[in-house]
Amino acid sequence: MRSILTLILIITITMPGQSQTDILINKDIPINYVHKPSPSFKSQFLQSMMAVLGKKNAIEKRIKTNRFSSEILEPPTVLLSDFQTQVRKINQRKVWTFKPKQGGSSKVILYIHGGGYISNLTKYDWDFVKELLTRTNCSIVVPDYPLAPISNYKDVYDYFDTLYVEILTETPPGNIIFMGNSCGGGIALGYAQKLRNENKPQPSQIILNSPWLDITMSNPDIAKIDKKDKLLGIEGLKMAGKLYAAGIDPTDDRISPIYGDFSGLGKISLFIGTHDLFLADSRKFKQKMKEQQISINYFEYQKMFHVWMAFTNLKESKHAINQIATLVNPKD
Repeated sequence: MRSILTLILIITITMPGQSQTDILINKDIPINYVHKPSPSFKSQFLQSMMAVLGKKNAIEKRIKTNRFSSEILEPPTVLLSDFQTQVRKINQRKVWTFKPKQGGSSKVILYIHGGGYISNLTKYDWDFVKELLTRTNCSIVVPDYPLAPISNYKDVYDYFDTLYVEILTETPPGNIIFMGNSCGGGIALGYAQKLRNENKPQPSQIILNSPWLDITMSNPDIAKIDKKDKLLGIEGLKMAGKLYAAGIDPTDDRISPIYGDFSGLGKISLFIGTHDLFLADSRKFKQKMKEQQISINYFEYQKMFHVWMAFTNLKESKHAINQIATLVNPKD
């Protein structure tokens, strides 16, 4: 089994990337983008290996056996050496801030990692952060926020209340961008709604990458995608969501932000693949935004899997990161 994992890593790292076409994004015009090129060999291979390795039931197995991967993976040496790094703690949990050594912009990305509310930062998060730093020239704040089952949604929001106040002391809200992957996308949107409800400053943008917007997993269209998704399992996600919710109604918008009101938030952009269980709720969210007459930048990638952009050497990842970088620094 380890040899297969090694093979995945070798192929992901060593196969050459392909050149990208510049994406023209105007900050005042909403985008509805569908990525239709045939999926790359690497992306197809990775999805095949996910099926072979049984990744789909990984969360469910961890929960049933009480094996929660909450231990944090520290940032790699190359990230620490290539960028200015500050480390501090909030409630005994680390927060990293990375800045370009020269010519950095005044914008700050608050990056909220995924992991089903139970898993911590991984190699792929750090790869993605490094690529974002290089492509956007922004500062990036990376928090080790509390995880279930020891903590729940209330602990997470309390943590971000403290962190966000700290960020605001140095950066105006117009220069702050929330970016969340998977459950981190759910936190980013839910926390923005909380800020709005409390009449507190909004970030300028909220960028959601394969976001988990509804822990109930009750959308009937999810079943149609289940066989295509080789990474996420419905039952495991339901179990993780219950741990995070800690007994409150699973349709409460603090944990399932798709049930909330989207008015008065920063500009929202969403990236999703069609081989991702969360596609159903991403499309539902897009429709709800339309019904509320709120514009959204929506990017849908054919046959791509959950949080593919964090596999930074994929052709499709480079393309999505290019789009994200242009959203962060839009052309006038």
